[in-house]
Amino acid sequence: MRTPIVALLVGGLGTRLRPLTYNIPKPLVRMNKKPFLFYLLSYLSSLGIKEIILLVGYKADAIRRYCKDGKKWGLKITYSEEKKPLGTGGALLNAFNSTDRPILLLNGDSYFNLDLKKFIQFHRKRKALVTIYALEGDLAEKGALVLEKNGRIRRFLEKQKTGFGLFNAGAYIFDPKAIKEMHSMWTKSKIQKTFSIEKDIFPIFAAKKKLFAYVGRSYFLDIGTPESILRAKEFFKNKENGSPAIFIDRDGVINKYRTDYVKTPEEFVFEENAIRGLKELSKLGTPMFIVTNQSAVGRKIITKRMLTKIHKKMISAFIKNNIKINGIFVCPHKPEDKCHCRKPKPGMLFEIQKKFGIDLSSSYLISDSSADIMMGNSVGCTTILLKKGLRGKDGLNKPNPSFFADDLLHAAMIIKLRKKSRK
Repeated sequence: MRTPIVALLVGGLGTRLRPLTYNIPKPLVRMNKKPFLFYLLSYLSSLGIKEIILLVGYKADAIRRYCKDGKKWGLKITYSEEKKPLGTGGALLNAFNSTDRPILLLNGDSYFNLDLKKFIQFHRKRKALVTIYALEGDLAEKGALVLEKNGRIRRFLEKQKTGFGLFNAGAYIFDPKAIKEMHSMWTKSKIQKTFSIEKDIFPIFAAKKKLFAYVGRSYFLDIGTPESILRAKEFFKNKENGSPAIFIDRDGVINKYRTDYVKTPEEFVFEENAIRGLKELSKLGTPMFIVTNQSAVGRKIITKRMLTKIHKKMISAFIKNNIKINGIFVCPHKPEDKCHCRKPKPGMLFEIQKKFGIDLSSSYLISDSSADIMMGNSVGCTTILLKKGLRGKDGLNKPNPSFFADDLLHAAMIIKLRKKSRK
């Protein structure tokens, strides 16, 4: 398969952002002092991409004036303009009547870490018509995916309301055969001239069993609503000025996992090599936080006062061993409480990010739980799954960590080596 042509959708009306987008297109909305598109093009250039076709429409001249030929990003930028809104599918076919190269199509209003090499390799291996880049996270207002073991998409559910799982991140590789088939349907009026790839095409390709999804790991941003713009501004601020952190699960990582919960200080027993691992991590000088679900409190198995006593025993051992923990963050709720802080939801990580100015995308998360790994992946952390405690066998989905480690000491060595290699 030849190298994909990269196309970026930047022609949307941005109706949900009005009146902000009356005068400027959505991709040029400023994140602090720079347009969103600046960050996106800078990132794509950092991946080694050299040429991009911008699929423009609404306020196309503003996009052209800002991006010009792309030299400021080390890119060669060309343009394909739709004279009236054609939807994501119409904009794509307006630019490509046919092609002998695959097309990597990206949304111009979203940002995430794209593992481009593995994405392309996966697409080639599966011989897919289209491969979607999937991420783990909150499914609210996103296209949820149900996959088979080989990555084939069993169901594509557009715009879910609740839940946590795999969703469509809005990056697609189209095989030339897919473009040809879509164009045939378009010219024969089997689909409208203005159509959505997600709603009108993906169900067809899924039925043909030629729609696949590659599962990546990243923080996901979009700028579709005023609320998401605020989150994006905070993200880029922390990315430029924030520090990394190390997030550590408690049960099964620091102390031995118990199916009946740790109910007293006496039942709190350190895992083998936990103290040694924490001592090694402390030497890095990186802020460390414990993030733990403790539904035993919500279930009234233990009191908050007893949890404090348990943690006092843990902290006492830390002090004796010169281990510095910057904070312990606890979710005391039961699963049925549907809170925002119970893992795999990333509420505790967002709280730490806001309070301490943490760059989540350069941080690490260590756990024995698939829920924790999913949480870390959803905010862009490098995740390490331990072969202790639950060993990642606590969820329906197979965990997708960045690394595996035998214990906390092994995880510390992985982090130390990665930090050393990046100096």
